[in-house]
Amino acid sequence: MARRRSFGGYEEERFQNEVDSTLLCPICRNVLKDPVQCPNEHYCCRSCIVKHLHENSETCPTCQQHLTEETLSKPPRLLTNMLHNLKIRCDHAKRGCQELMKLEFLDRHVKSCGYSPTRCTNPGCSQVINQHEKERHENELCHFRMVVCDDCKQQVLRKSSRVHPCFMRKEMDDLVKDMREVKLIQEEFTRNLMDQVARQNDVVDDLCHRMNNMKAEMEWNAKEASERCDLFTGRSKIFVCGGGDGKYALKSVESFSWPENSWTLEPAMKKGRSGPSAFVHERQIYVSGGWTGAEYIDTIESLNVDEENLEWIQSPLKMPIKCQGHTMVSHENSAILTGGLDGDNASDGIYEIKLNPPYTSKLLTQMPEPRYKHSCHIIDNQVVVVGGRTSKYLAGAKNTVYAYDMNNNECKTLPPLPFPITNMASVSYKSNVILIGGINEKGQTLNSVVMYDVKTGKIKMLPCLNHKRSGSAAVITGNVIIVMGGRDYETVAFLNSVEYLDLSSNIWKELSPMEAKRRKATAVIKPIS
Repeated sequence: MARRRSFGGYEEERFQNEVDSTLLCPICRNVLKDPVQCPNEHYCCRSCIVKHLHENSETCPTCQQHLTEETLSKPPRLLTNMLHNLKIRCDHAKRGCQELMKLEFLDRHVKSCGYSPTRCTNPGCSQVINQHEKERHENELCHFRMVVCDDCKQQVLRKSSRVHPCFMRKEMDDLVKDMREVKLIQEEFTRNLMDQVARQNDVVDDLCHRMNNMKAEMEWNAKEASERCDLFTGRSKIFVCGGGDGKYALKSVESFSWPENSWTLEPAMKKGRSGPSAFVHERQIYVSGGWTGAEYIDTIESLNVDEENLEWIQSPLKMPIKCQGHTMVSHENSAILTGGLDGDNASDGIYEIKLNPPYTSKLLTQMPEPRYKHSCHIIDNQVVVVGGRTSKYLAGAKNTVYAYDMNNNECKTLPPLPFPITNMASVSYKSNVILIGGINEKGQTLNSVVMYDVKTGKIKMLPCLNHKRSGSAAVITGNVIIVMGGRDYETVAFLNSVEYLDLSSNIWKELSPMEAKRRKATAVIKPIS
């Protein structure tokens, strides 16, 4: 952005033609601006010579004669006229102004130049634009402008219009309509295609595969939009359970309502649990295992959020080992348990626990290495175990990834992560596992967010967290990731801050903090009936 210099002359390259050397200031070596002369008729910019007299010496820089501000005088009219007739480019040429004018008219032009920089006046917008573009930017382009909803006539911020209820309803209606049209097109297309190319099986199979992929993508988009709508309208809540605050293993449970942007204390669990793991099955939230502050436990508590009087009850389910730092994920009518630490030893087992009577459990397989404080998700009927460590020591942090195929009863090693990582939060998105924060093998707390494609092993780095976090909890609904609490090992700070990432905008934003500071908590999204 072109800016007026506080002292010195005009840059020589701004002029149309080469400038005679007699019109150059001997101090700044630029074309004279507001020139003055010494008694021997040596010319300088007024700002240059005044600065020179104050900071260097009271002499003319050309003839060395004693000089003060009082002995400076105006140059002859001939020199002034020569300067005024020079053709110069506008101060804002680099912003697009192509005007070329005599130097004597420069100030008058700059004051009214349409390319002069100005800041958008919409609250919240800090964008600097050209003066002649200001009206269109503020009224048509700015994300911080106010727009009127066509349905309810309410004024809403343009950048927030996607989460406005009217817009979301219209988006859902359009999505359902599109799905119906796609289904009709698919059915008609398939019938016509099969009639015309019955013998071209390879072509038909390929086209059907593409159509199925399209249908799957549409169904995924509908599910994603529905989950976003449930969160933003309060039909689902985030529950954060247990964890530790540096002194105690916590029993407390909090829930978050997006419309109110606030946390509410829910009934506490029966036991304090640091490092537990939670999952949702049917209408129940289950919280398993953990460290009570005195012992590792294998018990499981459950909460039915549909009941009028909420109360945690001891579940008949029980883990096959006592541990913390494990993971449990729901799969059909079972829960899959991986890893965990029972004191000094980490587990290498992958267990299946039936969620219906008689609640039996069995060992499915053993991983190549033990795992603790790792990530685990089920993707395409595979139990995917990512990162973590092999013992309670950070030196055991790993970058390995294992996938246990439940159909073939086979455990295989996938391409590794870019670096060892443990104590991270994680969520699954489509065929990806997203690792959030954590600690590396050097004990450094991370704010990195890594997306790992289970099918290809490819890595994509997402925008970093606003805060370094280890031992945080995370959930995903639709394409919105919410991360809660944790600890920064370098500052020894326990956190209650909460931030979220909308994958369609790739910007981490803050939400209201939790009531309690907690790390090694567990969190789930639960629909509210």
